[in-house]
Amino acid sequence: MKQCPSCRTTYTDDTLTFCLSDGTRLIDVPDEEPTVVRDRKAASGRDDSAPTSASPGRRTPEHVAPRSSRWVKIAAAVVFAGIAVLAILGVGGAILYYQLGPNSRRSTPTPTIPTPPATATPDREKERLRDEIANIRKRLEEANKNSTNGTNDPDDERGSSITATVNSPNDGFLALRSEPDSEHGDRVAKIPDGAEIEILRCAASSVTIAGRSGRWCYVRFDGQTGWVFDAWLEY
Repeated sequence: MKQCPSCRTTYTDDTLTFCLSDGTRLIDVPDEEPTVVRDRKAASGRDDSAPTSASPGRRTPEHVAPRSSRWVKIAAAVVFAGIAVLAILGVGGAILYYQLGPNSRRSTPTPTIPTPPATATPDREKERLRDEIANIRKRLEEANKNSTNGTNDPDDERGSSITATVNSPNDGFLALRSEPDSEHGDRVAKIPDGAEIEILRCAASSVTIAGRSGRWCYVRFDGQTGWVFDAWLEY
C-alpha cells in the first residue's frame, strides 16, 4: 500500500509511483488490518443501524483514483485535437476556394508547340555541280563579252584544243548539251559514234553518271559548241 504525504491519499496499486492528484512521490505504508464489524445489536440489545465509520487514518476506496481514468483523459484530448485540426483545414479550404473563383479553377490548356519540320539533308554533289555550272556560265559570259570587244579567248584557240573520238557504241551517239548537266542541260546535237570532236576545256572534278566516272568538257563539233561527258571519249 502507498500513500501521498501531501494529500494523505492512499493507493492500493503498488505499481504507482506518484500521486494522481498533485504529483507528489508516494511512500510505502504498512497494510492495516481490516476492521471487524461486530453485531452490536445482538450484543447490547440496541439497534445501531448507523454505519460504522472507518478509521480516521484510512481513506475509503472511493478516494482512490482509478488507473484507467488517465488514459481516458489522454484519449479525449487527442480526439478533441483531431477535430480542431479538421475544422481549421475545412475553414481554410473554403476560404481558398471562394477567393480563387470559378475562372481560376479551370485547368489551363497546355499550348501545343509545333514540331519543326525535319531539315532535308542537302545533296552536296548537286550543290557542287550547281556552283560549278554557275562559275562556267560566268566564264562563258565573260568570254562572250571578250569576243564582242575583239579579244580572243584562249580556250577558242585551236592551238590549245585537244582532239578526241566519241566511243558510245551502245547508243550510237554522244549528246552535246547546252549545260554540263544531264538533267537540266538541253541536248543541242547528237555526235555519232566514232566522230572526232575538239575539246576546248574540261571541269576540274569528276562525277559519276550511269555507273561511269568522268568530267564534263566544253567541246566543238561541226561548228557547234556545247558540253559532253568524257567518259564516252577516247583521247
